[in-house]
Amino acid sequence: MGIDGCGKSSLAAMLQKELERNGQKAVVTWATLRPVLLRPFILAAKFLLVRKHNKFDNYEAHITAKKKGMSKLAFAHGIYFFVMFIDYLPQAFYKVTLPRMLGRVVICDRYYYDLMLDYAITVSAKPEKMLALLRFASSFLPTPDLHYFVSVPPEVSFSRKTDIPSLEYLQERSSLYQAMADDQNLPVLDGTLPLEENCRRIMADFKKL
Repeated sequence: MGIDGCGKSSLAAMLQKELERNGQKAVVTWATLRPVLLRPFILAAKFLLVRKHNKFDNYEAHITAKKKGMSKLAFAHGIYFFVMFIDYLPQAFYKVTLPRMLGRVVICDRYYYDLMLDYAITVSAKPEKMLALLRFASSFLPTPDLHYFVSVPPEVSFSRKTDIPSLEYLQERSSLYQAMADDQNLPVLDGTLPLEENCRRIMADFKKL
């Protein structure tokens, strides 16, 4: 896990090739939520709260309007979470649990950790709340055998991609990912290093399983 532009997808693709060279059947999956049941809620919230503020034009105005509006809808936060989680469970089964049952090594490029982070940002939840929800989710979903935080300065990630709304967008997420990494005591990969170095480190850990 890590912010946009930290190199997760490139590292996952390299890991898949390396695992297959070592005789493993591996699959890369983007294992966070693709909204289905939740989509009407998202569209309604966008229309009611932020339709006047495009996040790519003015992220600060966008997020301020979003947080102000969501604070007024605090009574619905629990419903939003329930629908989101119910929406996610079958997707996680199809993307993660089923391939594991079929003997695949599943490389998750994002997972339910990212889902809890996105929810925390949506409802302006404190890190402590996000971590409590993370523990709740882990009761229902497979926890990773290996889990890494790919750390990159937000400024570096921002320079790598053209589809990121703003530096503030990355900074907000970076602080929450760091809270997760600290809480879970995750090993940290330096996302500014060559992909090959991080791939070798993960492969060494994999061989110890």
